[in-house]
Amino acid sequence: MWRSIGRTRTASPVPYGWAPAVVLVLVSLVDRMEYSLVSAVLPQLQAEWGFGDAVAGSIPTAAAITTGLLAVPAAYLADRYDRGRIITVVVLVWALATVGSALAPTFAVFYLVRMGLAAAEAIDNPASASLLADFHPSASRPTAFGWWRTAAYLGGAGIVLGGVLAEWLGWRGAFLVMALPGLATAVLVSRLHEPERGWTDRLTAGVVGGGATEPARDPGTLRTQWRRLVSIRTLWGTGAALTVMSLAVGGLTFWAPSLLQRRYGLGDGAAAAAGGGLTLIGVVAGTLVGAALTRRSLAPTPARRHLAPTPAQWRVVVGGVGILGGTAAMTAALAVEGVLAFCVLLTLFAFLAAWALPTLTSCVADVLPAQDRGLGYGALQIGATVGGAIGPLLVGAVSEAADSLTVGMVPLLPLLVMGGVLALCAYPFVAPDAQRVLDAAGAP
Repeated sequence: MWRSIGRTRTASPVPYGWAPAVVLVLVSLVDRMEYSLVSAVLPQLQAEWGFGDAVAGSIPTAAAITTGLLAVPAAYLADRYDRGRIITVVVLVWALATVGSALAPTFAVFYLVRMGLAAAEAIDNPASASLLADFHPSASRPTAFGWWRTAAYLGGAGIVLGGVLAEWLGWRGAFLVMALPGLATAVLVSRLHEPERGWTDRLTAGVVGGGATEPARDPGTLRTQWRRLVSIRTLWGTGAALTVMSLAVGGLTFWAPSLLQRRYGLGDGAAAAAGGGLTLIGVVAGTLVGAALTRRSLAPTPARRHLAPTPAQWRVVVGGVGILGGTAAMTAALAVEGVLAFCVLLTLFAFLAAWALPTLTSCVADVLPAQDRGLGYGALQIGATVGGAIGPLLVGAVSEAADSLTVGMVPLLPLLVMGGVLALCAYPFVAPDAQRVLDAAGAP
């Protein structure tokens, strides 16, 4: 059959295999690469249309506005309808929006098209997160969600590619080229099998047997779903941490190429390669290390067993410590003078902050009931997108007021500290919240 990717179920720790996760990571990667093109071609856009830093920083605000309007309706659909088909339509819309960006005759039209692209992402995110949680049991979720969230932060690839394409073909040509990966990804997503909701939770709870298919639990009304979500205490800490982290990281990475141009005199291509490429390297390495740390065997002695954190608690610790360590690295990067030292510290910042991607995101999946995961990740997407949009705007506004892009980035540092602290505040709640989901999955 055509929809064969992820159809096989086995007794292995990854019953559906890794192919579905690869497809969903590609979806997120293609979206982020296209989104990040604006950062790479920003000097050319400003030269053609003559807008300042404050207006430039407001471009991601379009994403926040659209996401805020569509995230909850998109989550409602993800909890009730075929998620693979939803994502297929979304990716096709991305390709059309990318072409529309290239053909925009004015800045106003370009701005509206970017809002359309944000609308597609708002619809995709809850469906993709819900699918990943149903393709993977708790043990493999940190790796799956880590790569999925990493793809969302791998804007460095789009910045590097966009900088090269912009120098070769101009900014319009860069957008046209990026429409092709979107079309190819849509074909792959259309082949994605729709998994049974909650089956991997029952597998983790040890109640799967006989090969019988359980009917999906009715999510009830939207109001009922919201009541269940607000009672999950882990979501308040991890969700707030990921939101604040998105705000700070979004502002820092959006303006990094421009900072390298203005502060160190690098050209468009070199600034895009250094600012985006090094961030990409740090995020990939940090995700691998963060996922590996969540698989670390604590193996306490019998006398100290009651003191050892559970796997869910350990994930929160790794994520919070990573954010705080990344803050220290970025603080040092803004203080140094040499371009080499700045690039090293920028990479270290991305490496440490990325620990939170596999840890905190998988924690969210573990504490959400299967029938509510679309809405849960929709709410998380609102916070993350709003934060990611406010960050570049905040940096641009402070930069214009202080006449220094370096000074413009300083207000983001205390926000990163807040994100790390909020993640650690979820420590007492994550283990009982995750166990509650498994108990419900095992109930008749």
